[in-house]
Amino acid sequence: MQPPAQSYTVESILTALGYPDPLEAARQQARMILLGRLARYQAAIRELQNRRGCTLEELQALYTAEDSEDYAADEDYLEWQWYADAIQIIKDQLATITES
Repeated sequence: MQPPAQSYTVESILTALGYPDPLEAARQQARMILLGRLARYQAAIRELQNRRGCTLEELQALYTAEDSEDYAADEDYLEWQWYADAIQIIKDQLATITES
């Protein structure tokens, strides 16, 4: 004998998981994705910091120095700056999700 067929809806599944509001479920999922990215970007910055042994500001000074060409340092600076900018964007997005 088969059990009676159960009809599921997105709302019923989310409610069973503790999210009666689908938008709240989406917020939580977005938050988890953003936290994962934040952790990856912070780890990349720590790796650059350990490899270079300096701060972003010190690397920027090398990048903007006249009569100095260090392509590896330039690449590291641009990458580090990208990560720093991305981290700030993620923090802003997390604040927006939290405030909602």
